[in-house]
Amino acid sequence: MKKYAHEILIVTGTRPEIIKMAPVYQAFKNSGHAIDWCHTGQHDSLAAQTFAVFGIQPDVVFERPAGTGLPALLGGLVNHIDQQLSHKTYQCVLVHGDTSSTLAGALAAFYHQVPVIGHVEAGLRSGDLHHPFPEELNRVLVAKIANRHFAPTRAAELALLQEGVSGETILVTGNTAIDAQQYLLASGTITAGETNQVLVTAHRRENWAAIPTICTAIKALSQQQPDLTFMVATHPNPAVKQAVMTGLADCPAASVVPPLDYVALQQVLAQSALVLTDSGGIQEEAPTFGTRVVVLRETTERPEALAMGLSQLAGATDVARIVSAAELLLAQGRAKGVINPYGSGQAARLIAEAVQQVFDELV
Repeated sequence: MKKYAHEILIVTGTRPEIIKMAPVYQAFKNSGHAIDWCHTGQHDSLAAQTFAVFGIQPDVVFERPAGTGLPALLGGLVNHIDQQLSHKTYQCVLVHGDTSSTLAGALAAFYHQVPVIGHVEAGLRSGDLHHPFPEELNRVLVAKIANRHFAPTRAAELALLQEGVSGETILVTGNTAIDAQQYLLASGTITAGETNQVLVTAHRRENWAAIPTICTAIKALSQQQPDLTFMVATHPNPAVKQAVMTGLADCPAASVVPPLDYVALQQVLAQSALVLTDSGGIQEEAPTFGTRVVVLRETTERPEALAMGLSQLAGATDVARIVSAAELLLAQGRAKGVINPYGSGQAARLIAEAVQQVFDELV
């Protein structure tokens, strides 16, 4: 196989992707690989903060494409990544998860016939193309494009096999988010503890209309358990932020704060009594600290925590259902000594070794 000067390109667009690809980037760097990082600008200020946490300077940063709709975003992202792939030739492109940048990176790599198109966090499925939207479709489409699939769990591997993906192209690695957490814990950046605080985040498009219901549930829970305080991290969208401010204006137990940076979020997770969220990443990260999660969605592609009793589906449209789930998990308390079902902190190393093995086979 032709030896390229530029072996590997990582493509990210959002803060969660940076967090989960930082350990992968470091693993390749430690192995002596030539690697570039292309950030599409889908998240900007949040992205800069997160790169700084890991001491990473991306090689290429684009501005977010103009336009507000998903078609304009995807088209602009593909064009930007195409510029990088036209400028340099790579042996491998790695994308992560399920964002528009993920799909755009895989498409651009396919159009350029990159030999190895690797999908990190492959195989997550909710079973409903509209929940989460558009992420479920993005990851299904990427599975058709990628030729190497790094699944975080056995359930994710099974989903890929059921879709006809060859088992020879799948490797179960655990989730790289746990690698990132281990980095913070080992460095003493965060410390675990226990408080009476409940963390609340809701950012998915399908839940924007449900913000008033979520706020009503917070108020009901604060009345039933007055010892609790609530930290509500808002979405950057001004309309969503205003809906939260209005909905919690008469709730003294709730503090509305801007989006938390990565380290701050991990510290809050490590000390919260409970989390109410529609975030996939938080569902994965909370078990590291034994923090239980009310999932503000009707479906989840992360069933392992549900099976362990660490989380519970509550949707976002029924106040009584949300409050009931929260009370149930609060009564159980923090899960002591739990082993995070989403990884052991070795995912990045396994991915780097697997890509090297492919390179060796293609020579």
